[in-house]
Amino acid sequence: MGSKSVTCTAVDNAGNSASAEATYSVTYDFTGFFSPIDNPPTVNAAKAGQSIPIKFSLAGNQGLNIFAAGYPKSQQTACDSGAPVAEVEEINTPGSSGLSYDPSSDQYHYTWKTDKGWKSTCRQLIVKLADGTQHLALFRFN
Repeated sequence: MGSKSVTCTAVDNAGNSASAEATYSVTYDFTGFFSPIDNPPTVNAAKAGQSIPIKFSLAGNQGLNIFAAGYPKSQQTACDSGAPVAEVEEINTPGSSGLSYDPSSDQYHYTWKTDKGWKSTCRQLIVKLADGTQHLALFRFN
């Protein structure tokens, strides 16, 4: 994952040689968040302290070591009063946690345990993947 480079050298029948280097990036095919989460610019409204199911696809099973170190994480952000708001209608039971992959839906499932202290704040969930890409979901907590 991440930036890679390859060098190719060719030699013709007369002994002439030439080399060329190419750089490319290998990234997961992240297709966005799935229900019950709406993608930005929509703000997801939820109750502080809920466990929220985060679902997304990477176009196949890429294993369970897909997150960059220290992620997912969240940070407080300003509330945008003009952004569309959608209620998070599905929550997970308090005991569920962690990351899993469901081959029948080709989706990763991550349970995000929110904090009761986030009441009356807005936060962005930051999902940074091992390939260096970053994906955001916006939340307003009641």
